[in-house]
Amino acid sequence: MPPADHPIEQFVEAAAAAFTDATGLAARRVKAPARGDFDAAIEFRIGGARFRRPVVVRENIDRYGALSAIGALNGAKPTLVTTHLSANMIRACRELGVDALDLAGNASLIEDGSVVIVSGRPRVAESRARRARTWTKSTLRVTLALLITPALLERGYRDIAQNAGVSHGTVQNAVRALVDHRDVFERPDGRGLQFADKDRLIDEWVTLYPRQLRESLVIGRYRAESNDWWRDVPDLPGQCQFGGEPAAAILTEYLKPATVTAYCADAVPREWIMKARLRPDPAGNVEFLRAPIALAPVDGLPPNVVAPLIVYADLVASGDPRNLETARMLRERYLAA
Repeated sequence: MPPADHPIEQFVEAAAAAFTDATGLAARRVKAPARGDFDAAIEFRIGGARFRRPVVVRENIDRYGALSAIGALNGAKPTLVTTHLSANMIRACRELGVDALDLAGNASLIEDGSVVIVSGRPRVAESRARRARTWTKSTLRVTLALLITPALLERGYRDIAQNAGVSHGTVQNAVRALVDHRDVFERPDGRGLQFADKDRLIDEWVTLYPRQLRESLVIGRYRAESNDWWRDVPDLPGQCQFGGEPAAAILTEYLKPATVTAYCADAVPREWIMKARLRPDPAGNVEFLRAPIALAPVDGLPPNVVAPLIVYADLVASGDPRNLETARMLRERYLAA
């Protein structure tokens, strides 16, 4: 088990994040199966396929016998999550058919003929591992609010809480964590805080957003008969704004959207559903998400798009090569320090 000050959920989230960083394949912690003595579960995405594996957490695994025992645990095939796996242990995992991940991104994973092997990555420093486990959904919201509106760094916690949609106490804890990890520091003139390295913080937030926050924001998926329906619906600033591919198309005039993403303050707008004749479909090409922070027009941008950082994160999370090229354009144009 992980140390007492490292909750299992955050330990698994850190391993999932390391796996994604090492492989480029999406992985995120999800709720453990109702049956079986498992610590959590991880959902993996390889190509267009998604699959979930139950997880058992063991802080240190350095004996082959321990691997064999895990391989037959509970009559299932769980995925081992541990602190570090040496090259020899990864080889043993492969030979024994044990799926495993560690906090450094080392992994052995087999699913329907797909094999993912990562070996030889050095042990993660404890401070870095602890850092990965301090992120929560609320911390991600607060950080997003600050990245989108840096002026909030010079204001009080009440303004940040209102913008991020979290409690005053949550803002205090989030800001304290950002200060402790030197993401922000006090301004020399005493007028609030400022970023230490905004680009690095953006990179970290964009990596964590799809795994730890985005999926929980989904409020509905639909299918549209036309890929251009979003161009004809009325603007609803403050109520619903486009993210992902349509927002990128508006901002760059480069991308032709295949999937439409929209962020809503509350419910899916009925006028859009009726206007575009959207039909509920869990695998549809239209997704509506609850806005991670308060929706507001961005100075100098059309009122029907969310902040460029959210658009950028959506494109990066998709993994589509054309989206990644557009994401690069967005970053250079809107997110440069």
